[in-house]
Amino acid sequence: MDDDMKRSHTDALAFLKRNKTGILATAGHDNIPHASAIHYYADDDFNVYFITLPSSRKYKALSAHPQVAFTVIREDTPQTIQIEGMAKDITLDPEVAAKKKMISEALNSNPFFFAPITKLDHEEPAVIWLRPTWIRWADYAFAHYGTSRVFKEIPVRA
Repeated sequence: MDDDMKRSHTDALAFLKRNKTGILATAGHDNIPHASAIHYYADDDFNVYFITLPSSRKYKALSAHPQVAFTVIREDTPQTIQIEGMAKDITLDPEVAAKKKMISEALNSNPFFFAPITKLDHEEPAVIWLRPTWIRWADYAFAHYGTSRVFKEIPVRA
């Protein structure tokens, strides 16, 4: 990996981890697209974790078609990360407690409001893992001019 790609990888990961809200796009059993805002936690391999209610449209859609797209954008600093990947319910996995803790911290990071899920009917949430298969980092703020310099495809670990 050359220096420019290493810097893009580092910047993209820092951006993903610094932010806590993104847009998840799914397609349900009827193939109708659906997008919703989620609060998330990301690890060092660009894996994204979030919770949702099993009764939600989002959960039903990703259960029908686990291929999803996810985007995080900041308006104040024109940067974005786009991730495509596979979503999987990991609620019953033995290591899920640590993921729930990190997601909870992301959900409760707003000092003024409670996490949106706390306003909904009480139901045990599902923990979802989004494993990336494709990542594109776009830096409109600090990258040099030229499409190939603004957009960088970040290699995905197998």
